[in-house]
Amino acid sequence: MELIQRQSLLASLLIKQNGFQTVKYYANQLNISERTIHSDLKVVERYLLQEGYQVEKRPGIGISIKRSVEIPQKKNEVLEKNIYSTAGRREKIIQLLLFENQTVTFELLSEMFLISKSSINNDFKFIKQLLTTGNTVKIVSDSKGTRLSGPEKELQKAYLEFNRYLTEGENNLFEPNDEKKEALLTQYYGEDIVRVCTRVLYGYIKSDVTVIAEHYVSNVLNMMIILVYRVKAGHHIEGLEEPEPENEHVFFEKSAQEMLNKISLRLNLEFTRNDIEYLSTYLISNRFEPLPTKKKYHRIVSTIIEKVSKSLKIDFIKDQKLKEQLMLHIPPMIYRLREGVQTNNPFIYQIKNEFTVMFNSIWVILSEYEEELEVTFNEDEIGFLTIYFQSAIERAKLSKKILIVCPTGIATSELLLNRIKNILPSFDMIEVASIKEVDALDLAQIDLIISTVQLNRLDKKVVVVSPLLSDQDIKNITAAYNEQFIFLKEYEDGAIKELNNLSPYLLEEFVFWNENFKTKNELLKEIGKRLKEADIVTEKFVESTMNRERLGGTDLPTGAAIPHGNPKYVNKTVIAVVKNKKYIKWNEHSVKLVMIVCIAEKDIQEIKGILSDIYQIVESKERLNQFEEFTKKEVLSQKIGCETLEG
Repeated sequence: MELIQRQSLLASLLIKQNGFQTVKYYANQLNISERTIHSDLKVVERYLLQEGYQVEKRPGIGISIKRSVEIPQKKNEVLEKNIYSTAGRREKIIQLLLFENQTVTFELLSEMFLISKSSINNDFKFIKQLLTTGNTVKIVSDSKGTRLSGPEKELQKAYLEFNRYLTEGENNLFEPNDEKKEALLTQYYGEDIVRVCTRVLYGYIKSDVTVIAEHYVSNVLNMMIILVYRVKAGHHIEGLEEPEPENEHVFFEKSAQEMLNKISLRLNLEFTRNDIEYLSTYLISNRFEPLPTKKKYHRIVSTIIEKVSKSLKIDFIKDQKLKEQLMLHIPPMIYRLREGVQTNNPFIYQIKNEFTVMFNSIWVILSEYEEELEVTFNEDEIGFLTIYFQSAIERAKLSKKILIVCPTGIATSELLLNRIKNILPSFDMIEVASIKEVDALDLAQIDLIISTVQLNRLDKKVVVVSPLLSDQDIKNITAAYNEQFIFLKEYEDGAIKELNNLSPYLLEEFVFWNENFKTKNELLKEIGKRLKEADIVTEKFVESTMNRERLGGTDLPTGAAIPHGNPKYVNKTVIAVVKNKKYIKWNEHSVKLVMIVCIAEKDIQEIKGILSDIYQIVESKERLNQFEEFTKKEVLSQKIGCETLEG
């Protein structure tokens, strides 16, 4: 059974909610009507029942869910979706294209699935978005039919995107354990390949590597399974450049060769030099060992810390732990970006919403260094860096005697740990564990377990939270621990106050009210043209803004977008404000208000204040609606504090 995104969000809220909440509460949380909540609840209720949860409704009180039965994990669980459902049909089409290397026609697929050609066309739009993200693979259609085309290296990236879709899909509220993920992959790659790759990789980790975040292990395992599957089918990596003697490739070639030699013996396969080098690039980019230290990385890390400190007006320079963490993270990050190796950040949606100002500030700051580093940053990588800096902000507040179960790695678990200190008293000891370590731990001395995934231990109180700890998670932890709720921040939903950081950069000629733009691109190009004509930005600013949008949308669920470009291409700091008459589709959401952030290099230290003011306006639907009701003069004078039109 599949849920649409809105229903997935409702299910997630219900799972995290302790106690009863009204339909109105959930409607406000999701910015939808109460009628829609009632409708979606019927679907979500059936879905949760399959997962062992029962929805309880009490008139006048609200809705809650409770665990009704423990769902046993069956080793031979049937994981296949009904091919006549939308998700099942799309997976079957991908199987025909990727795994069976077929050329298909709309007529054939229409007959196979008993649906219209327009539905098949929509399926291909989805498949194109899924399989061609971050690679050069093309979906080619001609008189023969439709098929996938691209170099072997790029095709393997398409397989990787499919694997992520299988194991990290948006409806995957209950994160699959390793056994379930293995079963999912076995359906497509075969039991022998999946098991051999799993054993060889984990054997290598135990003997040769210290601590690696589990999502990095998952990246390499997925890539290794794909590589072996393709080699077995007679396809090898081609066209890689010969590495230089001191190149990072050589540093990891020995490890890659040892693992592929073991796989070769067990599966009777032969790997080429290019196959070995390709695996070595993934070992580097996924931090499987520290890269050789180079002076240039020390300079880059120090410069980034200094710049972020100045811009956010927070002293990170003395934080030695932050520097050590970034020295481990940034070299492989630069390597990933240069080599085009996609690393999925599973929590990017939450990072963007929980730490919006920090996330966008870091992106704007680092965009200045793209030319020097010869990279283009994407939202996944900026999200990882956001976690490190957010951890540094809260690191001084250490907490004790709490077990955090988090499969995502040290930085995320540390951030989770430090944020918990804001709501609970100090504990006597601290322990952080991965899922596999929990069973081996003595939990007798642990007062509270906080986990980012479902655990089957029924003898201990477990609070399941999102990895970045939302306000609702904070309430749940507080209730579970039965202590006074001390530090939860209350957010004001009142009137918009004067925004003194923003007001100096609002100019009458760049506040556009009641416009009639039809698309995102039309709006960005036209406003960019007007900014260029006024010598606010250069030609390249519009291009950098469009590129930024392609790498991750700046739209918010409230109905606003905050696009921004590279400060190198800004001559004068201005915030251009556009209120459109009608909503336009941006990326994930439809928006009506757009605030284009143009920050010059000389004003980069003002970015935190500017973005903080902007997010005061757009963080909630109520405030945004209030702002949209202003006249142009009110925006510039009475409400925001700018004196441009006063008098």
